[in-house]
Amino acid sequence: MQELLADIQELFADIDVSNAIGIVGVSLYIANYTALQTGFVRGQGYVYPTVCLIAASCVLASLMQDFNLSSAVIQITWIAISIIGITRMYVLGVTSRFSGHERLFLTHMASGLAEHRARALLDTGIWLDATPGTVLTREGQPVDHLSFVASGTANVIVNNKTIATSGAGMAIGEITYLSGEPATATVEVAEQMHLIRFEADKLRAFLQKNQDIGAVLEQNMANHLRSKLVSMSESASQAPAPAPASAKSAAA
Repeated sequence: MQELLADIQELFADIDVSNAIGIVGVSLYIANYTALQTGFVRGQGYVYPTVCLIAASCVLASLMQDFNLSSAVIQITWIAISIIGITRMYVLGVTSRFSGHERLFLTHMASGLAEHRARALLDTGIWLDATPGTVLTREGQPVDHLSFVASGTANVIVNNKTIATSGAGMAIGEITYLSGEPATATVEVAEQMHLIRFEADKLRAFLQKNQDIGAVLEQNMANHLRSKLVSMSESASQAPAPAPASAKSAAA
């Protein structure tokens, strides 16, 4: 045991500042790649290329004492690629200008996405204006699109009774999109509406190729649906109870 401790002490005694910096760089490489593969960081964000840049810089600095050309070339390449990636994301973020309606969509349905990824998502949809009386979904029928309301209102109708109202900041058709089942309600525009519509098949194909966006969108849709169901439940509980039959007869 004492010999083992002595060997460990001797090992650490041989580690100078240069080697320590190199070990930090290698540790960052391993931790960063592990985080990428386990989903803790996204390759499309700033974190991954930034950590790669720091790791490569550390390893390159450690080579100054015991230079190795091949290793140096690898680290310089990592540094260059990381800088290119960070610059690209910055430029895309600066050039991704959003309207007020688009910002509303991002707040409710794409919270957590980098701006250039959010722009890619928005570009798969089409902005439309819907006039009063337009039916967006019909109860019991398949829905081939997912919509998000930027302005205006719509009545949510079940069994020919209006049970709720959808307005700005709300999604329409998310239950069908998530479950694949027919529409659970008819949604009819009540007030001039501006909305963005995503064709379901096109959106699924896009998300299949961009799984980081899909994970964020589906999580936001699930949260949105949960809030909507709670709101509808509270509205139903606050509605006045129908008068008993005996009371109606007495009143008559």
